[in-house]
Amino acid sequence: MSTRRGSDGAQRSTGGEAPRGMGFGMGRRMGRGTLVGLAAAALLGGGTVRRAVAQPAPTPTAAWVRERLGERLDAPTRAAVERLVDSTTAAGVPAEPLVDKALEGASKRAPREAIVRAVRGLAADISTARAALGGSSNAVELVAAAAALRGGVDDEALRRLRRDRVGQPLVVPLAVLADLVASGVPADDASRTVLSLTGVGIADEQLVAFRREVERDIGIGAPPAAAATLRAESLRLNLFGDGGGPSGPGRPGSRRQRP
Repeated sequence: MSTRRGSDGAQRSTGGEAPRGMGFGMGRRMGRGTLVGLAAAALLGGGTVRRAVAQPAPTPTAAWVRERLGERLDAPTRAAVERLVDSTTAAGVPAEPLVDKALEGASKRAPREAIVRAVRGLAADISTARAALGGSSNAVELVAAAAALRGGVDDEALRRLRRDRVGQPLVVPLAVLADLVASGVPADDASRTVLSLTGVGIADEQLVAFRREVERDIGIGAPPAAAATLRAESLRLNLFGDGGGPSGPGRPGSRRQRP
Protein backbone atom coordinates (compact mmCIF):
# COMPACT_ATOMS: atom_id res chain seq x y z
CA MET A 1 0.00 0.00 0.00
CA SER A 2 1.32 3.44 -0.94
CA THR A 3 0.57 6.52 1.13
CA ARG A 4 0.88 10.27 0.97
CA ARG A 5 0.26 13.18 3.27
CA GLY A 6 -2.50 15.70 2.81
CA SER A 7 -2.13 19.38 3.50
CA ASP A 8 -3.17 18.66 7.10
CA GLY A 9 -0.17 16.36 7.50
CA ALA A 10 -2.25 13.20 7.89
CA GLN A 11 -1.01 10.10 6.09
CA ARG A 12 -3.51 8.51 3.73
CA SER A 13 -3.53 5.59 1.32
CA THR A 14 -3.41 6.07 -2.44
CA GLY A 15 -4.42 2.56 -3.36
CA GLY A 16 -4.03 -1.07 -2.42
CA GLU A 17 -4.99 -2.31 1.02
CA ALA A 18 -7.27 -0.50 3.41
CA PRO A 19 -5.44 1.94 5.68
CA ARG A 20 -4.63 0.57 9.08
CA GLY A 21 -4.86 2.05 12.54
CA MET A 22 -8.44 3.32 12.26
CA GLY A 23 -10.08 0.50 14.21
CA PHE A 24 -13.28 -0.89 12.72
CA GLY A 25 -14.98 0.10 9.50
CA MET A 26 -12.63 2.92 8.52
CA GLY A 27 -10.87 1.39 5.54
CA ARG A 28 -11.24 2.15 1.86
CA ARG A 29 -14.64 0.44 1.78
CA MET A 30 -15.98 2.48 4.68
CA GLY A 31 -19.69 3.00 4.29
CA ARG A 32 -19.69 2.22 0.58
CA GLY A 33 -23.30 1.05 0.49
CA THR A 34 -24.32 3.92 2.75
CA LEU A 35 -22.69 6.48 0.48
CA VAL A 36 -24.36 5.10 -2.63
CA GLY A 37 -27.65 5.06 -0.76
CA LEU A 38 -27.21 8.70 0.21
CA ALA A 39 -26.53 9.61 -3.41
CA ALA A 40 -29.62 7.75 -4.58
CA ALA A 41 -31.73 9.31 -1.84
CA ALA A 42 -30.54 12.77 -2.81
CA LEU A 43 -31.74 12.11 -6.35
CA LEU A 44 -34.94 10.17 -5.67
CA GLY A 45 -36.03 11.09 -2.18
CA GLY A 46 -37.97 14.21 -3.05
CA GLY A 47 -38.08 17.57 -1.32
CA THR A 48 -37.40 16.36 2.21
CA VAL A 49 -34.08 14.72 1.30
CA ARG A 50 -33.07 17.61 -0.93
CA ARG A 51 -33.67 20.07 1.89
CA ALA A 52 -31.68 17.90 4.29
CA VAL A 53 -28.79 17.82 1.84
CA ALA A 54 -28.91 21.55 1.21
CA GLN A 55 -29.31 22.78 4.79
CA PRO A 56 -27.01 22.17 7.76
CA ALA A 57 -28.62 20.34 10.69
CA PRO A 58 -28.82 22.03 14.10
CA THR A 59 -25.98 21.21 16.48
CA PRO A 60 -27.00 18.39 18.87
CA THR A 61 -26.79 19.15 22.57
CA ALA A 62 -24.72 17.29 25.14
CA ALA A 63 -27.95 15.75 26.41
CA TRP A 64 -28.72 14.46 22.91
CA VAL A 65 -25.27 12.87 22.65
CA ARG A 66 -25.65 11.27 26.08
CA GLU A 67 -29.09 9.93 25.21
CA ARG A 68 -27.93 8.51 21.87
CA LEU A 69 -24.98 6.73 23.43
CA GLY A 70 -27.18 5.53 26.27
CA GLU A 71 -26.16 2.21 27.77
CA ARG A 72 -24.55 0.94 24.56
CA LEU A 73 -21.09 1.85 25.84
CA ASP A 74 -19.52 1.21 29.21
CA ALA A 75 -19.13 4.26 31.41
CA PRO A 76 -15.42 4.98 30.73
CA THR A 77 -15.86 4.60 26.95
CA ARG A 78 -18.99 6.72 26.96
CA ALA A 79 -17.23 9.46 28.90
CA ALA A 80 -14.25 9.42 26.52
CA VAL A 81 -16.51 9.63 23.47
CA GLU A 82 -18.58 12.43 25.00
CA ARG A 83 -15.44 14.47 25.70
CA LEU A 84 -14.18 13.89 22.17
CA VAL A 85 -17.52 14.81 20.58
CA ASP A 86 -17.77 17.92 22.76
CA SER A 87 -14.30 19.16 21.84
CA THR A 88 -14.63 18.50 18.10
CA THR A 89 -18.13 19.88 17.69
CA ALA A 90 -16.85 23.11 19.22
CA ALA A 91 -14.54 23.29 16.19
CA GLY A 92 -17.41 22.78 13.75
CA VAL A 93 -17.37 18.99 13.33
CA PRO A 94 -20.94 17.59 13.33
CA ALA A 95 -21.74 15.28 16.22
CA GLU A 96 -24.06 12.82 14.47
CA PRO A 97 -21.47 10.88 12.44
CA LEU A 98 -19.15 10.67 15.45
CA VAL A 99 -21.88 9.23 17.64
CA ASP A 100 -22.84 6.82 14.85
CA LYS A 101 -19.22 5.68 14.63
CA ALA A 102 -19.09 5.03 18.38
CA LEU A 103 -22.34 3.06 18.21
CA GLU A 104 -20.98 1.07 15.29
CA GLY A 105 -18.05 0.09 17.47
CA ALA A 106 -20.40 -0.92 20.26
CA SER A 107 -22.43 -3.11 17.91
CA LYS A 108 -19.21 -4.85 16.82
CA ARG A 109 -18.06 -5.25 20.43
CA ALA A 110 -14.89 -3.29 19.68
CA PRO A 111 -12.62 -2.49 22.61
CA ARG A 112 -12.61 0.98 24.12
CA GLU A 113 -9.30 1.97 22.49
CA ALA A 114 -10.55 1.03 19.02
CA ILE A 115 -13.81 2.95 19.44
CA VAL A 116 -12.09 6.12 20.64
CA ARG A 117 -9.42 5.82 17.93
CA ALA A 118 -12.04 5.40 15.20
CA VAL A 119 -14.11 8.35 16.43
CA ARG A 120 -11.00 10.52 16.69
CA GLY A 121 -9.87 9.53 13.19
CA LEU A 122 -13.28 10.26 11.69
CA ALA A 123 -13.35 13.64 13.44
CA ALA A 124 -9.94 14.50 11.97
CA ASP A 125 -11.02 13.58 8.45
CA ILE A 126 -14.29 15.49 8.78
CA SER A 127 -12.35 18.52 10.02
CA THR A 128 -10.06 18.34 6.99
CA ALA A 129 -13.08 17.93 4.71
CA ARG A 130 -14.80 20.93 6.29
CA ALA A 131 -11.71 23.08 5.79
CA ALA A 132 -11.63 22.09 2.12
CA LEU A 133 -15.36 22.34 1.38
CA GLY A 134 -16.27 25.29 3.58
CA GLY A 135 -18.21 25.77 6.77
CA SER A 136 -21.60 25.63 5.03
CA SER A 137 -21.20 21.93 4.18
CA ASN A 138 -23.65 19.63 5.90
CA ALA A 139 -22.97 16.38 7.76
CA VAL A 140 -23.88 14.16 4.79
CA GLU A 141 -21.38 15.91 2.53
CA LEU A 142 -18.69 15.86 5.20
CA VAL A 143 -19.04 12.13 5.86
CA ALA A 144 -18.79 11.37 2.14
CA ALA A 145 -15.77 13.67 1.85
CA ALA A 146 -14.15 12.01 4.87
CA ALA A 147 -14.54 8.61 3.21
CA ALA A 148 -12.85 9.96 0.09
CA LEU A 149 -10.00 11.41 2.14
CA ARG A 150 -9.53 8.14 4.01
CA GLY A 151 -9.23 6.38 0.65
CA GLY A 152 -6.37 8.68 -0.37
CA VAL A 153 -8.15 11.52 -2.18
CA ASP A 154 -6.25 14.78 -1.77
CA ASP A 155 -8.04 17.63 -0.04
CA GLU A 156 -7.21 19.86 -3.01
CA ALA A 157 -9.56 17.70 -5.08
CA LEU A 158 -12.32 18.57 -2.61
CA ARG A 159 -11.54 22.26 -3.00
CA ARG A 160 -11.73 21.97 -6.78
CA LEU A 161 -15.04 20.15 -6.50
CA ARG A 162 -16.43 22.97 -4.37
CA ARG A 163 -15.23 25.52 -6.93
CA ASP A 164 -16.91 23.54 -9.71
CA ARG A 165 -20.21 23.54 -7.83
CA VAL A 166 -20.40 26.80 -5.93
CA GLY A 167 -23.62 26.95 -3.92
CA GLN A 168 -24.75 23.49 -5.03
CA PRO A 169 -25.09 20.27 -2.99
CA LEU A 170 -22.04 18.02 -3.25
CA VAL A 171 -23.32 14.78 -1.72
CA VAL A 172 -23.66 12.95 -5.05
CA PRO A 173 -20.24 13.76 -6.56
CA LEU A 174 -18.57 13.15 -3.18
CA ALA A 175 -20.35 9.81 -2.78
CA VAL A 176 -19.39 8.81 -6.32
CA LEU A 177 -15.77 9.81 -5.67
CA ALA A 178 -15.62 7.82 -2.44
CA ASP A 179 -17.30 4.83 -4.07
CA LEU A 180 -14.87 4.77 -7.00
CA VAL A 181 -11.98 4.60 -4.55
CA ALA A 182 -13.78 1.87 -2.61
CA SER A 183 -14.18 -0.04 -5.88
CA GLY A 184 -10.42 -0.05 -6.40
CA VAL A 185 -9.93 3.00 -8.60
CA PRO A 186 -6.71 4.73 -7.45
CA ALA A 187 -7.45 7.98 -5.67
CA ASP A 188 -5.74 10.19 -8.25
CA ASP A 189 -7.63 8.54 -11.13
CA ALA A 190 -10.92 8.73 -9.25
CA SER A 191 -10.38 12.44 -8.52
CA ARG A 192 -9.36 13.21 -12.08
CA THR A 193 -12.34 11.48 -13.66
CA VAL A 194 -14.95 12.94 -11.31
CA LEU A 195 -13.50 16.44 -11.64
CA SER A 196 -13.40 16.08 -15.43
CA LEU A 197 -17.16 15.54 -15.28
CA THR A 198 -18.17 18.07 -12.64
CA GLY A 199 -15.97 20.65 -14.37
CA VAL A 200 -18.21 20.52 -17.45
CA GLY A 201 -21.48 20.55 -15.53
CA ILE A 202 -22.43 16.88 -15.53
CA ALA A 203 -25.71 16.36 -13.66
CA ASP A 204 -26.00 14.24 -10.53
CA GLU A 205 -28.11 11.61 -12.31
CA GLN A 206 -25.38 11.19 -14.91
CA LEU A 207 -22.72 10.86 -12.21
CA VAL A 208 -24.65 8.05 -10.53
CA ALA A 209 -25.08 6.28 -13.89
CA PHE A 210 -21.36 6.73 -14.56
CA ARG A 211 -20.52 5.13 -11.21
CA ARG A 212 -22.75 2.14 -11.98
CA GLU A 213 -21.16 1.63 -15.38
CA VAL A 214 -17.66 1.74 -13.91
CA GLU A 215 -18.61 -0.77 -11.25
CA ARG A 216 -20.13 -3.06 -13.87
CA ASP A 217 -16.97 -2.87 -15.98
CA ILE A 218 -14.82 -3.67 -12.96
CA GLY A 219 -17.11 -6.58 -12.16
CA ILE A 220 -16.42 -8.19 -15.53
CA GLY A 221 -12.67 -7.80 -15.21
CA ALA A 222 -11.74 -4.31 -16.40
CA PRO A 223 -8.86 -2.60 -14.53
CA PRO A 224 -10.49 -0.05 -12.20
CA ALA A 225 -8.47 2.96 -13.40
CA ALA A 226 -9.09 2.15 -17.05
CA ALA A 227 -12.79 1.58 -16.43
CA ALA A 228 -13.21 4.98 -14.80
CA THR A 229 -11.15 6.83 -17.41
CA LEU A 230 -12.85 5.24 -20.42
CA ARG A 231 -16.35 5.68 -19.02
CA ALA A 232 -15.69 9.36 -18.24
CA GLU A 233 -14.32 9.96 -21.73
CA SER A 234 -17.30 8.16 -23.26
CA LEU A 235 -19.79 10.21 -21.24
CA ARG A 236 -18.14 13.48 -22.18
CA LEU A 237 -18.06 12.49 -25.85
CA ASN A 238 -21.71 11.41 -25.86
CA LEU A 239 -22.85 14.64 -24.22
CA PHE A 240 -20.56 17.20 -25.79
CA GLY A 241 -19.15 15.69 -28.95
CA ASP A 242 -15.52 16.41 -29.76
CA GLY A 243 -15.69 19.79 -27.97
CA GLY A 244 -15.28 18.06 -24.62
CA GLY A 245 -17.43 20.52 -22.67
CA PRO A 246 -20.36 22.95 -22.79
CA SER A 247 -18.21 25.64 -24.44
CA GLY A 248 -17.30 23.27 -27.29
CA PRO A 249 -19.28 22.44 -30.44
CA GLY A 250 -21.56 20.00 -28.58
CA ARG A 251 -23.85 20.72 -25.64
CA PRO A 252 -25.86 18.45 -23.38
CA GLY A 253 -28.98 17.22 -25.12
CA SER A 254 -27.83 18.41 -28.56
CA ARG A 255 -25.21 16.11 -29.93
CA ARG A 256 -23.37 17.30 -32.99
CA GLN A 257 -24.90 16.00 -36.20
CA ARG A 258 -22.79 13.59 -38.19
CA PRO A 259 -22.98 13.33 -41.95
